[in-house]
Amino acid sequence: MRYAILVFYSYQHAVLCEKILRQNNIPVEFIPTPRSIMNSCSHSLKFGLEFVEVVKIIIQRINIPYKGIYEVEKTYYGYNVIGVR
Repeated sequence: MRYAILVFYSYQHAVLCEKILRQNNIPVEFIPTPRSIMNSCSHSLKFGLEFVEVVKIIIQRINIPYKGIYEVEKTYYGYNVIGVR
């Protein structure tokens, strides 16, 4: 199954964005950033691909810095990066 993962530079930005996205009825899941994307102890938000454009609009509106939005596929060994959104 494919998902979008929103990757942040800081934990605080991830927590703030999670709260705002949930307030906008976007189902998100707080996850550790996959090592294939960023080799640090950062956290990310996982959500459905159908919400990518809405999420982009919201995070631009609230001006939260982020590394990127990645399309990933969940595998037995973790996440495989398909592309960048």
